[in-house]
Amino acid sequence: MSPRLYRLYRFLTRAKRRLHRKVSLPGRLVIAFAALSLLFGINTRETMIYQLAALSWLLLLFALPLSFFFTTKLRVHRTLPETCTAGDKLTYLLRLENTGERPVSGLFFIEYSAARYPTYEEFNSTPEEGESDRNFFDRKFGYYRWLWLLERIQGARFEPFGLPLLQPKEDRMFEVSLEPLRRGYIQLGGYALYRLEPLGLFKKEIFFRDNAKLLVLPKMYPVIQAELAGSRKYHQGGVTTATRCGDTGEFVSLREYRPGDPVKHIDWKATARVDSAIVRQFQDEYFSRYGIVLDTFTSQEGSQVFEDAVSVAASIIVRQDSANNLIDLLFAGESCISSISMGRGQTTQHQMLEVLACITGCRTREFKDLAEIVIGHTPVLSGLILILLEVDEQRKRLLSHLKSNNIPHKVVLISADEKHSRETLTRFSLTDVTLFEVESSTKMVDLR
Repeated sequence: MSPRLYRLYRFLTRAKRRLHRKVSLPGRLVIAFAALSLLFGINTRETMIYQLAALSWLLLLFALPLSFFFTTKLRVHRTLPETCTAGDKLTYLLRLENTGERPVSGLFFIEYSAARYPTYEEFNSTPEEGESDRNFFDRKFGYYRWLWLLERIQGARFEPFGLPLLQPKEDRMFEVSLEPLRRGYIQLGGYALYRLEPLGLFKKEIFFRDNAKLLVLPKMYPVIQAELAGSRKYHQGGVTTATRCGDTGEFVSLREYRPGDPVKHIDWKATARVDSAIVRQFQDEYFSRYGIVLDTFTSQEGSQVFEDAVSVAASIIVRQDSANNLIDLLFAGESCISSISMGRGQTTQHQMLEVLACITGCRTREFKDLAEIVIGHTPVLSGLILILLEVDEQRKRLLSHLKSNNIPHKVVLISADEKHSRETLTRFSLTDVTLFEVESSTKMVDLR
């Protein structure tokens, strides 16, 4: 893409946003009509359109000064929740207090994003999903790609809300909403109250700067749960060291030192208090530990296939019994292969969902790197759930290893083309894979 196109789109977007903050939709239509009627009505001998142009410009010149007379004495505060879910409308509370002596009416509220503009590198190297289906002109100039990047970075859709009459000294709570469009953090720069002048063409806006970050969790789908055949396993070191190496067990109590007890088990603080050797007593522990493998190897980050894979992982994690089991999430990031444990005093479910909300695709590694880590985890896992974006030789090799070593596992393949996916599974002789169809109207994760 040309840098000139990038600079042009950025300039036009900035100008468009400023125009929308000053002029209402009817006002923009009148301005467009006035400009066109002036253009086509230059020859006053051939057409009478110039009369409409004069009328339009008189309306604009009369309405513009009226928009400056808007002063209110209001205290405004919004209360945002900690999290919301992508695709679900978020309703939150707005508190307004009229500290003036006059009633206030005709107000509108709107939220504003603090999101940055796309960089030239993003504009040049990040194709819009489905861009290959557009015509040559659209692909060449990339305007729809620019709009798609703007919406993706902004992350939410904001609509104005009309507010009812507010009496003097009245303090009221109102419900307003926004629509999160994607998972991850959304940057909010503040909000504004505005009023239209009597003709409804121009706005007078009062902006309240209030920066905030809102965490948007992945979409959640219904899950048909099924128990894996794996049993509880012995974890040397207990829960607290389940993800590390060590020889100690789970701490139980303190007792007096007995000959043969390891010196490293001596509790020196307790020993100093009672002036006698005291050791910590441990016991080994058996519990169920399940792994969820998320395939993040995609060339099209932000595609519906990748987003549904993240949503499937989040849906499965929410349904797991983290009070009694340990849940491991394994995935590949740009810099390393990550493993996060949830349950039994480890990472909380909220923290795990926060990781999934911010997860990105991996382009610097291969699936075999993740497969090696998964194989290394299998001795301590009671079962595995694999969420795959595609099936190839590397993924087939991992599934064959799990099957040959009798490791209980379930496989969910995210499919954008059911026919092609089933042909691929047949070619690789994989019959026990569940398809999750991206284009399905009723999406459900079936783990039976």
